[in-house]
Amino acid sequence: MGSISEKAAENLATLREKKPLVHSIVNHVAANYTANALLAMGASPVMAYAQSEAEEMASLADALVLNIGMLTEDRVPPMIRAGQKAAALGKPVVFDPVGSGGTAFRTFVAKKGLL
Repeated sequence: MGSISEKAAENLATLREKKPLVHSIVNHVAANYTANALLAMGASPVMAYAQSEAEEMASLADALVLNIGMLTEDRVPPMIRAGQKAAALGKPVVFDPVGSGGTAFRTFVAKKGLL
């Protein structure tokens, strides 16, 4: 096994070769940064927030990113549907629990609501 930097370079090369589709349900502040970071790494981001497409997009995507930075009641059901579908299909899910512990709502969603 090589150094951490060698492994990181190897992982980046693999990612660029595979060009994964990454379904992202993130807050509006982070959406541009998330999309640009994914593009820079060679991934293909899709920001799909609609409840009607959450499971279908999670099925099509190679990974899912969830961020509760601007959490609203209408944002939770698509996150749950996408998270459960991605988990059931064994796809990677990255969860950013922004502000969890700050309010009862955020804490509930972070602890029990998504997966």
